[in-house]
Amino acid sequence: MNGLESERNLLAKKSNNLDGIIAIPGDKSISHRAIMISMLAEGKTKIYNFLEAEDTLITINVARQLGIEINQSSNFFEVQGKGLNGIKQPDKDLYFGNSGTSMRLFMGILSTQNFPSILTGDDSLSQRPMERVAMPLRKMGAIINMENNQAPIFIHPAKEILGIKHVLDIASAQVKSAILLAALYANPKTVIVSESVTRNHTELMLQYFKYPIQYNHQKIELNTGKLSSIDKLEIPCDFSSAAFLILATILAKNSRIVLENIGLNPTRIGFLKILEMMGADIKATIDQNQFEPSGTIEIKSSQLHGINVPKYLIPLSIDELPLVFLAAACAKGKTTVRNADELRLKESDRIKSMKTTLTEFSINVIEHNDGLTIEGGTITGGEIDSFGDHRVAMTTLIASVCSEDDVLVKNTKNIDTSFPDFVAVMNKIGLNIQTLEN
Repeated sequence: MNGLESERNLLAKKSNNLDGIIAIPGDKSISHRAIMISMLAEGKTKIYNFLEAEDTLITINVARQLGIEINQSSNFFEVQGKGLNGIKQPDKDLYFGNSGTSMRLFMGILSTQNFPSILTGDDSLSQRPMERVAMPLRKMGAIINMENNQAPIFIHPAKEILGIKHVLDIASAQVKSAILLAALYANPKTVIVSESVTRNHTELMLQYFKYPIQYNHQKIELNTGKLSSIDKLEIPCDFSSAAFLILATILAKNSRIVLENIGLNPTRIGFLKILEMMGADIKATIDQNQFEPSGTIEIKSSQLHGINVPKYLIPLSIDELPLVFLAAACAKGKTTVRNADELRLKESDRIKSMKTTLTEFSINVIEHNDGLTIEGGTITGGEIDSFGDHRVAMTTLIASVCSEDDVLVKNTKNIDTSFPDFVAVMNKIGLNIQTLEN
């Protein structure tokens, strides 16, 4: 990738009504877990609707470096699982690019092995906190070293992995999942207790692969067992990607879209609940997609009003909070989001990034240590930087549906980490996003 390409700029011109019946790419979080758990199962697993984005392809590359055979056909990836003890020592450092999910979950797997490994990432990932994952893994017997809470991460062969009872004091599905993946190698059982509800994709998938696990929103128990391969694992479409289409439709005038086969896991759809509290016209119909709830969402243009976002919805909408900030900017009245200090540890400091963005749009914003208070107003448009953050970039671009002028977003190549088809999909429903020549 050359310097000019990495600085790709996108211009979103003012749009009118949006419409369409759309299917979007597979879920990013589930795609990561599908590869990791398939490689630890015994036998072949076929994965359908896998998201082919930079972050998820990193996970495939790391799995291959660990000796796992992964083949791609026209409509699925086939993973030849080698069981819990089948992965091999990589012949070089494992590079995770910008994928925090990949690095943190692989920490759980690699900390149990009888060989050493070194985990590295790009400049952005190398600034994100990793001790939060290492600390519970060390309680289990892992030997992990790093400096200043950041990658590179040095993992040494573990003598023994012990089952533990761990109280999850951070509402993080990544920390929880790293513990669960390490617990596959532990004896006796591992118990995780949490007061906060977080994404349960790892629990659902372990259960689908017939691993002995019992769980509810407060407690998980993982016993000793093995993983069985799945002939056909169908990944639902990504709710976090769908969220951009949902809000764009709500904010645009005279608009209606229908999204099909969208993941509607209750631990992921806090964003829908927040929008409904703000007055959005949303109808979701849930069915069951093998192991993950999914269904259809119908969205119509709506007039939003400000709210105080409840604390319990924050971990259920953590990736969509930049969109909540944009919704607040277009709503009537004041909206307050607190208890979201986790946003400061994402690809950018999303509290600061979104305050800067909305202020540039002429919206009144008060910054708190753990969130924002936003007074709804009129978005003026303008020229914004993405702050190296894919979700900030995409959120800013959809502001064009209700802005007074066009929106130019600089440095948008990062969108490819999670939603490579973003521009094509958004333009299909009626946006007008153009790539500017460097």
